[in-house]
Amino acid sequence: MQRCLKNTIVGILSLALISIFACKKTHTTPAKVELTPLQTLINTDTTLSLYHLMILQANDEALMNDATATLFFPRNAVLEQAGYTDIIIDSMSSTLADRIVRYNYLPEAISTDSAGYTANPTLLGVPLYIAKAAGGQLLLNGSVTVSGQPTQVGQAAVYYLDSLVPAAADSLPEILQSDSTLTFFNEVLNRTNLYDSLLLTGSYTLLAPNNTAFMNAGYDSIGAIDSANINTLVNLAINQVITGAYFTNDFPATVKNLVGTTINVSTVNGYLQFTAAGNSAPVNWLSGNLIAGPTLVMHRTDGFIQSFAIAPGVGAPR
Repeated sequence: MQRCLKNTIVGILSLALISIFACKKTHTTPAKVELTPLQTLINTDTTLSLYHLMILQANDEALMNDATATLFFPRNAVLEQAGYTDIIIDSMSSTLADRIVRYNYLPEAISTDSAGYTANPTLLGVPLYIAKAAGGQLLLNGSVTVSGQPTQVGQAAVYYLDSLVPAAADSLPEILQSDSTLTFFNEVLNRTNLYDSLLLTGSYTLLAPNNTAFMNAGYDSIGAIDSANINTLVNLAINQVITGAYFTNDFPATVKNLVGTTINVSTVNGYLQFTAAGNSAPVNWLSGNLIAGPTLVMHRTDGFIQSFAIAPGVGAPR
């Protein structure tokens, strides 16, 4: 009886000790999450809350690591002016948000070594063209001005945009296929295959005539382009291609197209006009400074550059 009681007491004590050790867990202090300087900036600067939201929408938080890079940050007012409110950003695709964020990220320091614009690589894979402007400022893609002095955030140099840099396209077809004002010119390039065979071989500026220009020249439908002489279409297209990349603020007084025609460039009422010997009327610039792939700048126009004279009322040769 005593032996049983002794065993019972020993068993109870053993269980008590096991319980004590089982309850006595080892508590470890969670590792402190260290934010990078860029992460700290976008998390705490209330004027960057919309861009922070866009970075999250793009799943690009990893790009805010501490690395040698150049970043262009649009503040809330800039995004709102461009139509990107918090509701719009919440509903935009991650692909579009990613394109905007990556085009504003240069994986190295800015280069402005050459006269005029220098193509700077971006994470999007399409260059951002940067030139020195008056007063030490920088000009991006011919339309966006930023201060020439960045803010150093960790290893990164951060510039704050005065306006949003227009989105770049991976290719010219990407722009043309989504622009309802350029469907006729898009069909010309589809038939001639000039984009793949020519426009990817060097640095060019494209003056893209809108649909009205084609209709005024006698092409009243896509079918008219499809039935036109292929050599005529090739000649029409290459007349609109200028050697070199030019933005609205750096066109020289004269340029040459791929046919060798001299094109005179002037400014009338604040807008560019292009004239050539074969033109009875100047070609007017409508809009542009669009990056259409790795080596192409595109502008929309209301007419054709001609290397030959056209009789009034006859339209383009077919």
